Amino acid sequence: RSHSANVGPLFDKEEVRAAMLLRLNAFAKGYSAVRVETAQMLSAMLNKGVHPLVPEWGSVGASGDLTPSAHIALAMIGEGYVEYKGKQVKAKQALKAAGIKPIRLMAKEGLALINGTTMMTGVASLQVSDTWNLVKHAELIASLSLQVLHGSLEPFLGRAQQVKPHPGQIKSARNMRNLLRGSKLVWNRSDLSKIRKDLQKRIEKGDEVVNSGVHVQNVYSLRAIPQILGAVRDALTYISERVETEMNSANDNPLFFTDLGIAYQGAHFHGQPIALPMDVLSISITEIGVLSERRLNKVLDPVRNEGLSAFLAGDKAGLRCGFEGLQYIPTSLIAECRSLCNPVSIQSIPSNGENQDVVSMGLIAARKARDIKDRIEYVLAAELLAACQAMEERELSKASASAKTVYALLRSEIPPYSTDRALSDDMEKVKSLIHHGVLLDALQSKHGIEL
Repeated sequence: RSHSANVGPLFDKEEVRAAMLLRLNAFAKGYSAVRVETAQMLSAMLNKGVHPLVPEWGSVGASGDLTPSAHIALAMIGEGYVEYKGKQVKAKQALKAAGIKPIRLMAKEGLALINGTTMMTGVASLQVSDTWNLVKHAELIASLSLQVLHGSLEPFLGRAQQVKPHPGQIKSARNMRNLLRGSKLVWNRSDLSKIRKDLQKRIEKGDEVVNSGVHVQNVYSLRAIPQILGAVRDALTYISERVETEMNSANDNPLFFTDLGIAYQGAHFHGQPIALPMDVLSISITEIGVLSERRLNKVLDPVRNEGLSAFLAGDKAGLRCGFEGLQYIPTSLIAECRSLCNPVSIQSIPSNGENQDVVSMGLIAARKARDIKDRIEYVLAAELLAACQAMEERELSKASASAKTVYALLRSEIPPYSTDRALSDDMEKVKSLIHHGVLLDALQSKHGIEL
């Protein structure tokens, strides 16, 4: 009761369910000294959809997530509030309707329910899953932008990745090759060889050569896709390992080792193993957005977009704004995400009479990564909208098979831009397509491409 003191907006149902499931999994390790009935009640609440209302603000991640976890435990004893069948009601009322009897806690059980990294790990696990989805979409959307900008295939050469063999870079370059396979909108080495021979013949004949149209080196937002998104992939591998380890651990205190005959007093509840990776996750997600925003700028800039119309306004540029207004959104969101990247895993403030003198702020780090991820999904949505609109000014028949599939799927939801219209609804629809992995599912089912 005393620790149910969190304030602010509520965690969503998915996050609360994740936390409840992870606490149940921690109990299943057998070191927390709780009765089977207590674990069974958590299971029953999950299965019957009784979800405690948990405010977001307040955890310092020291003895884990004492305060948000207390709100979950409060509901188990029939107090506080829950979400049940889409309504916010008193816990006692919902438990009765669901046929669950409030529990009377015994020795150690109150502490076992609130002491541990439950909430931060639940939120973190969802963000890790969503970010893997995000980096895959970043590669997919980059492949569309690269085609409408007549980029080069050469930076993704498989042999070249082997001499700088970061696993993420190798994977990202391979994905780009698969996504660009069959495209006639990008340069490849055979194209360049033919053009160079033609140029040489023209020079030998004495013809004036002003502009060959060959870009030996693309800008970094096109050329360095494997190096940048590959680094994000490698960071995600590290983060995933740490989060999965914490998900499958006994992380409260004290822990009971009956074979040794001791109640172990340690600090398994401390959130630093989650806080540090979540700070890295915030930086990694933001980098996905930074790369995307730069490509979007290139697609919209008539000086740099290889002959596309200004802001993709078509032949009415000046009378119509095209995607000029849309560009402001990712620009703003990137600035906001950069400010959110300030690490919190080092922001320890002592509490509890100096007993908790070094705290992790792990839940803040996980929430921050979530808030950044939500914004970067919009950034990628803006780039995808622009890339598909730019396809209207290219020969779609020359695009890769994967690009045609993505274009058709997006156009089934959103019509082409023909005159100025409000784009907020378009952004929400595309963000939803990205978040729910619809485009990736289509790629796998139609082309066997798994990023």
